[in-house]
Amino acid sequence: MALCWISIHSVVVVWSIMCSFTANVRSSPCAEVHAPSTVVLAGSPVTVSCYIKEDCPLTKGQDFHVEWPYQANLNYSDVANQNKSIYEIIIHKFTDRTAVLHCAICKHEDCNVVAGVEIKAANPPPALQNLTCLLNLTVPYSLLCTWNPGEETSSIPTTYTLHTEIRNQVFKYVPAPGKHFYRVPRNGFALFYKVQVYVEAVNALGRTTSEHWAMDPMETVKLDTPEIQKVGTEKYGCLRHKWSLSEPQRWIVKHMYIEIRLTPMHGKVSDRQQVTFSKHSKPGTVDVCDLLHGMMYQSEMRVRYRSSPWSEWSHPTVATTLIKAPTGRLVTWLKLLGQSANRRHRAELFWKPSLQFRANSMNVSYIVSLVRPPSQRKTVCNTFQQHCSFQIPVDVRKIHLTAVNTAGKSSPTEVAVYKHTEQDPVAYLRVYPESEESVLTEWSSPVSSAVGTYVLEWKALHEEIPQISFEIVDKNQSSLVVAGLEPYQPYNISIYPKYKDGIGQPYTVMAYTRQKAPSKSPEPQFGEIRSSYVELYWDEIPLQNRNGIITSYRVFYWDDENSVRVTDLEGTEKRVVLKDLRPSSMYNIILMTSTTGGSINGTTVTVKTPSIDAFEIVLVVIPACVGLTLLFLGVFTCFSNNQCLKKCLWPMIPDPANSSIKKWTIASSLQDIPSFKEVKDPVLVYLSHFSLLSLSEKELWKGNPSTSEYLHSCKWSYDGKSVNDDHSDSSRDSGIYNSGSQTESVPYATVVFANSYRSQPAAPPAYLRSESTQPLLGEEEPSSPRPYEKMLTQAEPSEADHFSTFQEDLGSKQERVSLWEDFPMLKSLEVKGSSHQA
Repeated sequence: MALCWISIHSVVVVWSIMCSFTANVRSSPCAEVHAPSTVVLAGSPVTVSCYIKEDCPLTKGQDFHVEWPYQANLNYSDVANQNKSIYEIIIHKFTDRTAVLHCAICKHEDCNVVAGVEIKAANPPPALQNLTCLLNLTVPYSLLCTWNPGEETSSIPTTYTLHTEIRNQVFKYVPAPGKHFYRVPRNGFALFYKVQVYVEAVNALGRTTSEHWAMDPMETVKLDTPEIQKVGTEKYGCLRHKWSLSEPQRWIVKHMYIEIRLTPMHGKVSDRQQVTFSKHSKPGTVDVCDLLHGMMYQSEMRVRYRSSPWSEWSHPTVATTLIKAPTGRLVTWLKLLGQSANRRHRAELFWKPSLQFRANSMNVSYIVSLVRPPSQRKTVCNTFQQHCSFQIPVDVRKIHLTAVNTAGKSSPTEVAVYKHTEQDPVAYLRVYPESEESVLTEWSSPVSSAVGTYVLEWKALHEEIPQISFEIVDKNQSSLVVAGLEPYQPYNISIYPKYKDGIGQPYTVMAYTRQKAPSKSPEPQFGEIRSSYVELYWDEIPLQNRNGIITSYRVFYWDDENSVRVTDLEGTEKRVVLKDLRPSSMYNIILMTSTTGGSINGTTVTVKTPSIDAFEIVLVVIPACVGLTLLFLGVFTCFSNNQCLKKCLWPMIPDPANSSIKKWTIASSLQDIPSFKEVKDPVLVYLSHFSLLSLSEKELWKGNPSTSEYLHSCKWSYDGKSVNDDHSDSSRDSGIYNSGSQTESVPYATVVFANSYRSQPAAPPAYLRSESTQPLLGEEEPSSPRPYEKMLTQAEPSEADHFSTFQEDLGSKQERVSLWEDFPMLKSLEVKGSSHQA
């Protein structure tokens, strides 16, 4: 039957090639076009000839030439032929998949196509690849073989033949056209015996054969899913599985391999690796040991025959191992929070299983106890969680942590209590992204070299109740990869150095495994709005929407004229003032938020600046006027007379040391003396010049009634010596003024003036004050001296002392000279010698 089908198929192929050849040779009453073959090897040369018939009406008695019109540029050349009726060309490299060559008879520029031929370019069949066979044990048994034909040539047909050889007997199978697989029936192969298999491809240009493959059909079978009939527990840490193959395949009993996958069902140990058990076994029972005690496992099984493909996993079956008391120690991390209050510390204790710890049951609780000497224990926590908060008295030095299940308790894990928590931190902590689920942490040792271990702690900030995880790191280690994190979420990572007698301060940084643009940008709110500026502020983005560390903000704003301006801000700022705005203008504002992973624009908000009001005009005009005034004063100061400016801004203070006494006259002195009145508060008067009054006692009492009344009213008495008329020696001008009603005496000078410095009227002073800065004797406050007046002697006016003291009983000249030493400026007024007489 197979040989008959092959013969019929060969006849069909030859017939189709001949039909194609006859169809491709196009002829007419004038010419015929011939080619060696209508299917040629791609890239090979092709010779085409055009035969012009003698009875062609287009050529009789006319001059003509032959051309080969073609749409593409053919690289061809004419071939000389002795027969003038045959025109040949040779195409040096034919690469078109399909081409039609026409022969045209041309007269001058008028051409007529008289014949043509269609030529196809193709390749031999490519090498066949990936020949595979798969045994199907479902009745009826069959062997399905498939292959990859490679790049097929669609222009010419290709025939495929599958060959199987068993005990020198060859079977051939031809699939349907266009199919690249064939299902070999049961008589074409043998079980548990090597079979040779290969495929042959044939087309008009050649043939190709795949590699011969020797295989046992049983090693290609994919068995049905096995069935776990029962899972039992007979000893600690083991599960016994009873299984079998499907009903049609139970006859297979040798060379079977099984694989059992057990997964813990408890959530707290879901991160443990699943247990995979492989074994060469017959159908029946198999034990899987070294499992956790008291743990619920989900069991799945698959099988295969020798190296055949694995079957699908069976349906899961759940079983629990026998319960046992917990074993092993726990890894702990104790944190003391804040200062002690009422002789107690607030504390948090975290723990996790070590590699040696076995809970040995599904439900495990933990007991935290405070240990006081000698052996007193006080339970402060009994929880199913892996952390606990409590208070520790200052005299407690140890804590015991115990795991408990229904079968018993574990040995207590001892936790030391460190009371010193303010020791040196590490020098730095740096975090680098490692992958989307992990980061690399690096730190340096603190200044102190007494570090025992490090505690690396991390927690997710986006969770409502952050779960703290930690890792104990050896003192010689300075880096660690933290895994199991979520991308685009913030984490606080801290490193604590543990010393022999305490724990150092933490060094904390916030980190992300990956960063991207924030999920949203904050919407700006408006604060103060003025005609020239607008205040903006906004709230922080929630942590779960940041997707990274906010590095900067950028504010875009533009008016109706589309004049765009940009203001950049740091990521920590939440307020900005947009300045230099135009009054009565509409502005559009966009806030862009950026992280190192990208940026996002917020919504557009609009604000209109108000017009300028009267208050703002005043704020502008007043500073301008003040500025112009100051500018005018500055210019006036630079270009004006310095003396005039000096008189305008400050008075000319006369210098008593440079005064001329010889210019004094009695008349000028008397006419400048104003009438005295009773004035309580003295008035400071600027002097144009000053004079020392030199009058006799008679003239004093007779010259001015008001003055005499004033002097008598003050009850001043005088007892002194007379001086010569020429004031020849003012060092001898001394006298003693005694006030009967006053206990304090003030020696000073009387200065008489004609007009004030600025020639303005002034009230008559009760006394006249000198501009000297010499402190007054007997006064606690020199700035407020008591009123005084110059007293005259009973001698002639020329014999009056110019200055007198109020000290009594100065018996010697040495005492009066020492008294002058207390008044250096008044001493400089002494006139010595007769050269100063008027």
